[in-house]
Amino acid sequence: MEIGESVVVPPGPGDGHPEGCLFCKESPRELKNYKTKHGELKDEGVLEKSLWSKEPLISNDKKVGPLYPLSGGNDQTTGWTAKPGALEEFEVNMSAAPHHIIPGNAAMAPSSLETWTRADKGKIKQDIGYTIDGALNGIFLPHLPEIYWTKRIEHHGRKIPMAEYYGQKWLTLSEGSKQSIGFLIMRETYLQMHYTDHSAPYDAGSPLSYDDETKTACNRLGDLMENFSRACERSKDADDGKHYPPYALVHRINLASERFRSRITGRPDSWKSWVSPLARSLTRAALTGQESLNQKLLISRKYR
Repeated sequence: MEIGESVVVPPGPGDGHPEGCLFCKESPRELKNYKTKHGELKDEGVLEKSLWSKEPLISNDKKVGPLYPLSGGNDQTTGWTAKPGALEEFEVNMSAAPHHIIPGNAAMAPSSLETWTRADKGKIKQDIGYTIDGALNGIFLPHLPEIYWTKRIEHHGRKIPMAEYYGQKWLTLSEGSKQSIGFLIMRETYLQMHYTDHSAPYDAGSPLSYDDETKTACNRLGDLMENFSRACERSKDADDGKHYPPYALVHRINLASERFRSRITGRPDSWKSWVSPLARSLTRAALTGQESLNQKLLISRKYR
């Protein structure tokens, strides 16, 4: 039994109830009036607040309404600081980027899974209350060093990007410099640097990307629910033919997020999925002995 799930209602004789049916995991069967915050509504700012939140249960979102109650992340990370001499002669800061483990627009929204999380898709009576911005679907990852990015500083009475002041924009750095900087940050934090979209292929000539992997996981859950829906007549309303909301699906989606969390964290030589090709390059370099993973404590995490 998964954490947070209630006792399964015993199947009736001859009703075709499949073992492990997510429509019937919770009882009694009822409508809870939750709203699903689906993929297209994803919001990095809300995810950030969910990750910071110390609330034991978050049960509402201003944009959609009542949610399936789940805990806040209680992660007070605000960024990281590289010591003088690590990247530059002075301290260099990196902000904390709230990363959707299962991306909203690129993975959740175009998948078949949302057929079973949203009532407006026509197959369930009400939303299940899943939120793409929940803490269980998020993690803070280090962004680009601020001196190569858009962080602004005061200069002669006006604010200009630090990259303009120091003359070192990330996009104009050599590939060797990008690799050196990125490898250092990821090696020291054991986290993948978050600076680009996730659609870029992991390797040249390969179509597989982080977006592809997470979308495939969502589609598999969608297929599972489709199979359950065909076999389980108990979850249908006799009047309108629609299924009662499969609230237990919330937990299965969060388990999928947890699986991908484990694939993108820890020692870089253990990563199995990557939010950028640069992170994939570090794993490859570590596995082939081209890059040492010895941490030198050059970068520290900052907290609220």
